Amino acid sequence: MSYICPLCNGLVVPEQACPHCLQGLSECGKLNDYTGPYSPYATSITSSTSDEEGSSCIHLMYCHHCQTGTIQPVAMWDMSGNL
Repeated sequence: MSYICPLCNGLVVPEQACPHCLQGLSECGKLNDYTGPYSPYATSITSSTSDEEGSSCIHLMYCHHCQTGTIQPVAMWDMSGNL
């Protein structure tokens, strides 16, 4: 099966509000881009299931108004269907 992240591929536009001030959040990319395999910052964020079917792509969201960051799991889309 082939899964893609709709946010990484520009298929959806993030329109979440900041949980602190309710202003719009900016999408800053995948969390793995900031905490890659050689990063000094280790994260323990994983999907709830170990198989690829229930996985999600974790993105970093930032509020420019109150200068806070939050993480947002994005459900992967199954692209193995008939095109």
